[in-house]
Amino acid sequence: MPLTMLAIGEKGKIRELTGDLGMRRYLAQLGFSLGKGIEIVQQSFGNSLIIKLDNSRLALDRRMALHIHIDMFKTGEGS
Repeated sequence: MPLTMLAIGEKGKIRELTGDLGMRRYLAQLGFSLGKGIEIVQQSFGNSLIIKLDNSRLALDRRMALHIHIDMFKTGEGS
């Protein structure tokens, strides 16, 4: 499922980066890599998400977030 499907406070693990080679490289340069945990911190009414990746918070455009596919953690997992 795309990252945009998570609600605030929900966590997942990155399963796949999609898009063209340039998009995948850009996401990798930002720190997105397979198996890494990710959490939605805030959603704006506009087009952006604030996410927690490792010990950093990043603002991410929803169009870009659609290229990050995750497996959602079950309750208690990934804490």
